[in-house]
Amino acid sequence: MLRDYNDGTHNDVGVFSGIEIEHTPAYGKQTLFLARNDLNYDQIIDLCTQVKAEAVYYGANRSFMPNIATHIGQIIKLLEAGYYVTIDYQYSIHEQVKKFYSSVWNKDKFIPFCSIIFANSGNDNNLCFKIDDIDFNKTNPGVWTMSMNNFKQTSGYTKWDEYKQDKPITIKNYANTEKKAI
Repeated sequence: MLRDYNDGTHNDVGVFSGIEIEHTPAYGKQTLFLARNDLNYDQIIDLCTQVKAEAVYYGANRSFMPNIATHIGQIIKLLEAGYYVTIDYQYSIHEQVKKFYSSVWNKDKFIPFCSIIFANSGNDNNLCFKIDDIDFNKTNPGVWTMSMNNFKQTSGYTKWDEYKQDKPITIKNYANTEKKAI
């Protein structure tokens, strides 16, 4: 993903750090962002120590891949070590992700971050959202609705410029990881 960092614009960054600026439970925490899926737990902990991370964010820059078996074990250990852990995934795979991560889904510092992508949302003030059930009165106590206009006025908002503070990390001394990204 082509995006801005504190040292310029890149499309090949695999790991970076910065303060979590999106309004999740990890907001304001020093975070290790993973835009790759091949690091092991020890490598992640080494990087967390290096950047003084309080949180780990899997799936940065839309890199999330469901069903990577090593991630569950890593996440459990990270949560046990006191880290906040975010997984950023697209809505289209929500049920698959919820099932795969069921062992950590309701842990205090686990943040399943379901991304719903809307292009040109500035034109959608009359659009309404509805969190519905699978059928009438099946699994939820009811439905929740909100207009896009109300959502924009009450939700946490992050301007694109705020992302420019993230710092790419060059990984050294790990097999097959001698550059910023893969």
